[in-house]
Amino acid sequence: MSEQPENWSRLHPATLAIRALEQLPQFVLGLPAAAYFIGNTGIVVALFFALVGVGVSVGLAYIYWLRFAYHVGEEQLIIESGVFNRNRRTIPFDRIQDVSLEQKLLARVFGVSVARIETGGSGGDEGELDCISREEADRLRDRIRAYRAGSSADADTADEAAVETEPVLYTMSAGRLAIAGLFNFSLVFLAVLGGVWQYVGSYLPSDYLDPRQWIDAYGDQALGMMTALPIVGFFALLIAIGAITGLVRTFAREFGFRLTRTETGLRRQRGLFTRTDVVIPLKRVQAVVISTSILKRFFGWRGMALQSLGTDGGAGTNHVVAPLAYAEDLQPILDELHSRPPPPDARFERVSPKLIYRSWLEDGIVLAAIIAGVSFFWSGGPWLLLLVPLFAIAPVLQYRAHGYCIEGELLFVRRGFWRPRITILPLNRVQSASLVRGLTQRGFGIATLVIGSAGASLASPLKILDLDENAARKLLGRDICRV
Repeated sequence: MSEQPENWSRLHPATLAIRALEQLPQFVLGLPAAAYFIGNTGIVVALFFALVGVGVSVGLAYIYWLRFAYHVGEEQLIIESGVFNRNRRTIPFDRIQDVSLEQKLLARVFGVSVARIETGGSGGDEGELDCISREEADRLRDRIRAYRAGSSADADTADEAAVETEPVLYTMSAGRLAIAGLFNFSLVFLAVLGGVWQYVGSYLPSDYLDPRQWIDAYGDQALGMMTALPIVGFFALLIAIGAITGLVRTFAREFGFRLTRTETGLRRQRGLFTRTDVVIPLKRVQAVVISTSILKRFFGWRGMALQSLGTDGGAGTNHVVAPLAYAEDLQPILDELHSRPPPPDARFERVSPKLIYRSWLEDGIVLAAIIAGVSFFWSGGPWLLLLVPLFAIAPVLQYRAHGYCIEGELLFVRRGFWRPRITILPLNRVQSASLVRGLTQRGFGIATLVIGSAGASLASPLKILDLDENAARKLLGRDICRV
């Protein structure tokens, strides 16, 4: 495997148990299908095949564990993997930004972690140590930090209590978690219930679901309840499901949320079932996004995310650093980023009011086409004209909520009425800027300024909509691209 095999390390032996347990639900759920295809041989044979499957899973996990090794050197990390085709990857410490740790429920039970190696040359993870002890992961991260800091001290003797001494910038109490869960009202659980109902609904006693059974048993009293309860009960059920779903999702994702300052960036720890430990290097942060909603804004709540060159799982390049906070809670984070809070609304410059007329024209054409198409198949198509007031008011609200401001070397762009959002972008982080003019925009003499920055989503770049064309060109040449 190497010239010095004694210096190589393997994954934690818990890899075998964790992989087998992760595969177990698939085999258990496959038992009914196996019993059906096996036929008269019975469930015992199906169980035997399931156990064989578990054994195969453990065997494959053992081969994977046996053929995976890594070596932490003085200046680099080397990973060797592969059963038939061997792959050797060398990652210099100079390229490593940090080591992100993740602990799912089973990993926490066995005291192990997944260590993901983040580098500056990739938007994703350069390498991954799938199952190592938490102590080994901390030693790896300490060694890399010591090297990057130029320290000659042995990283293995680093103080394990250093994490506790890191300055705390933001935490979430149980009460704030509950408030955030209520704001995250969601009805996605209804889709899960619908899917479950398709499979188990036919096995439930149909008599209890038949209103006629209730009327025959309880007479007029049941009939009165049947007319009142459906409406009240339906909305009460929706509210209860939405609130419970929001609470469960929030507690599962944000439980134990803690943001601290490290030598290189911001360290975020969170999660109830899956515990993550991520460091966001400050030099990779490109922009700050402060968002809220109509209801949150009424109570003074807002959230903060950082647009970074590194990814944050399913969230892409946006790292949430404060899910629910007051303005004063965000100030310590902004200080570490050498940024400042958004200026008052009066300091923002609004875009051209022609945004309203352009939206009315484009939305009117779309609505007319929809009504004409629907009316061809449905006589009630003209009822869609009731949407005209909504289409008329929405552009006005969008215009009032949209604007920009340049203070010093920072660009502030605000957008959104129902879900207001302010993006804070340092001008030295601007990668590109371009003017875009659609067909209707050319007719109104306006243009959209599209601003590109590293780490931004290609599908939704930062935009300042519907500026007067002359003002847009002036802003593009004098202010946005001056750095």
